[in-house]
Amino acid sequence: MTTARRVVAVGAVVLVLLSWYGKLVAVGIVSGVFLLWFAAALAWAYADRGHGRHALQRAYNVTFGWGNGV
Repeated sequence: MTTARRVVAVGAVVLVLLSWYGKLVAVGIVSGVFLLWFAAALAWAYADRGHGRHALQRAYNVTFGWGNGV
């Protein structure tokens, strides 16, 4: 298992546990971190001359670690 997949797995577990115990503010914070990471990856992909669908795929791969990477 790659490091990125471990981070996603841990993040998913954290979100489930936080929502299970009613900590909705914490769920929002953790989700916001993932959203900001994806936005940064998308900006990086566009700056690296990727456009449209290709940039979205690269940002998704960087964020969640699935696929062949960047």
